[in-house]
Amino acid sequence: MGAAALPRRSVADCGKAVEPTLAMLTDVYRFDCQYGEFTIELNREAAPETCAYFTRVFSKQDFARAKIFRIVTETNSSLHTSVPIEVIQFGLDHEGSEPLDQIVHETTEMTGLKHLKWAVSAARYGEGEVYPSCFICMRDEPELDQGGKRSGDGAGFAAFGKVTSGFEALQWIFAQAEDEDYLRDAISVEIAEK
Repeated sequence: MGAAALPRRSVADCGKAVEPTLAMLTDVYRFDCQYGEFTIELNREAAPETCAYFTRVFSKQDFARAKIFRIVTETNSSLHTSVPIEVIQFGLDHEGSEPLDQIVHETTEMTGLKHLKWAVSAARYGEGEVYPSCFICMRDEPELDQGGKRSGDGAGFAAFGKVTSGFEALQWIFAQAEDEDYLRDAISVEIAEK
């Protein structure tokens, strides 16, 4: 969720491996891990580009390697420590040599989706520079919205959905936070059968 210029992949490239079909255009995804299940609902109407990207991400075989790899608390953040947040980040961590995917950066001002508790948002580097990872807000996080101080460039992050069930499981996951935000032992997570 932050860094310098890295290689980019175009919007067209990130969709080549799996083009979403009508059957794949679900707005609800259920995830399972050792602490239980949680469900997120995409808001395709408000954030169509970001939702299309994550529909592709969630349908790729690579996402079978997804992990909850970062739990950020008030006190353990390795980035932007002056603006503390509380989030759970999952998906595929970005390897520095891999190109970033390029999509439209749908700001909170564009979509009307704010970073309230249980919001789901795209992890990013620069504006529209994303990778197969998203995060869940564990409390209201206005500094992640457009104009907030967490992103450094003021553009904020692109919220695209919300948690609709599994709140207790997410509290258990959040309780696994360590002294540093990147977990030593990442937690495997998989998309459960619908």
